[in-house]
Amino acid sequence: MVEPTLQTLGVGLASAAKILQALKELVRGDAKAQVAALYDVILSAQTSALEANLKQSAMIERIRELEEEVARIKAWGDTARRYELVSPWTGAFVYALKKSSGSTEPPHWLCQKCYEDGRKSILQRSEAGPTKWTYDCAQCKTKLLLHGGWYLQFHYAEETETQNTDR
Repeated sequence: MVEPTLQTLGVGLASAAKILQALKELVRGDAKAQVAALYDVILSAQTSALEANLKQSAMIERIRELEEEVARIKAWGDTARRYELVSPWTGAFVYALKKSSGSTEPPHWLCQKCYEDGRKSILQRSEAGPTKWTYDCAQCKTKLLLHGGWYLQFHYAEETETQNTDR
């Protein structure tokens, strides 16, 4: 036996309500009162079915949203594993692409804050003066101000650690 959906149940209840309304006009006396009571029960059931249908629709939408969130988190996990937290200069931290990740991308650094928020935001280098540079995050607007040195070029995570010990 096929289970009726809430929608078909609601349609059935609406049809029953119409039939009872017509029956109510045809009968007299006690039968009329009983038909009216039955009509009220059917209307109540119809209202409950409609409310259940609305709740079911909301739950289906929430499940879809959660499935999308799980997919986003899994995708971010795959991306996040390709990076490592490094300190290319004292007091500053970035996520550097691992050479061992097998990526064909050139070396680059990600903003620490954005990475921890689950976003990939590549830091962009710009000149701030004759011997000063900034690394800017387009997402959260973080700026790292630097004065000359080996870190003016991006390095892979493994190379950054080596360079970090040479300072």
